Amino acid sequence: METSRYTLPLLLIATSFLLSSLSAQMTGNFKCGSPGSASNTTCRSLVGYSSKNATTYATIQTLFAVESLSSVLEANNLPLSTPRSQRVNPNQVVRVPIPCTCSNGTGVSTDVPVHTVRQGDTLSAIATELYGGLVSFQRISEMNKIPNPNEIDVGQRVWIPLPCSCDRVVNGRDVVHYAHVVKSGSSLGEIAAQFGTDNGTLAKINGISGDAELLAELPLDVPLRACNSSVRSDSLDASSMLLPNGSYSITANNCIRCSCQASNNWTLSCEPSQLKPTTWPTCPPSRCQGAESLLLGNTTSTSCGPRSCAYAGYSNQTILTTLSPDPCSGSGGSTPSGNYASTFSPSFSFVVVLIQCALFCVFLL
Repeated sequence: METSRYTLPLLLIATSFLLSSLSAQMTGNFKCGSPGSASNTTCRSLVGYSSKNATTYATIQTLFAVESLSSVLEANNLPLSTPRSQRVNPNQVVRVPIPCTCSNGTGVSTDVPVHTVRQGDTLSAIATELYGGLVSFQRISEMNKIPNPNEIDVGQRVWIPLPCSCDRVVNGRDVVHYAHVVKSGSSLGEIAAQFGTDNGTLAKINGISGDAELLAELPLDVPLRACNSSVRSDSLDASSMLLPNGSYSITANNCIRCSCQASNNWTLSCEPSQLKPTTWPTCPPSRCQGAESLLLGNTTSTSCGPRSCAYAGYSNQTILTTLSPDPCSGSGGSTPSGNYASTFSPSFSFVVVLIQCALFCVFLL
């Protein structure tokens, strides 16, 4: 038949379409060091952890090998007086800070956490139940070079390669990357609204086209907007002072408390912590350079508006400060409906599209 001459080209086009559809599926891996991005080799990232069972903040600290409980409390805007045994309810999401390293275009947690295999453990249970779906068992197997993911030994130490990214700037703004496990029934619009970003940004940095490729129970890279700061690049805490909304950090040897609140015009707010320094005899004075009568965290008025004494970092036993810019110098996405996060696997999508293409080719014949 005359139309049969078109069958092979159409099949080739259909195959190309299938491959492009599959390549857009979520993988759970985060891009890091993308071309044109301001990316550091290492950074601090965040993951959103939840457990089906009640737990404690101390248990979460141990599970993720976080150096201090205070780091977990700061990331969740909880007071330092929160007890280690404080209950975390089932399915309650806790933000956990992790060290991140960029390599070969992908970000993974730097050598932590590490799980020691116990009797009855499987990689699948470790990934989904112990670490809340933040990583797949296939990824654990791949990164630990485990030939057969169904065969692990009691006592074996397994690195849990959590997804992360150090691409600091997204859409011209500083961000902290956050691994959010997609819930069944979610949409990009809902997730974007929850975290103060937009659909297009979420789709772009995750390599998907929209809700059709949003898969439940996989981590999604969410860029959390960070507060602007005056911290110098040579400060000893420069790498840890990129803070998202609703978090704080105790820094400068316990002498300074900095917090990020969107209500403060997305500007990092710092003041003396009133805590005992960890190694220094006393906390050094924090007067502002250029306005010696102004202390860190204080504000003075000008004819054009207020100027504040901002934290600029620390070095040895010196607190660095700077005056905020002189005001006299002049110095949201749509939320589509429908199309929800799918619990179907990529293989199911492949079968559906293949059947459609086959029917199309038969029709032409």
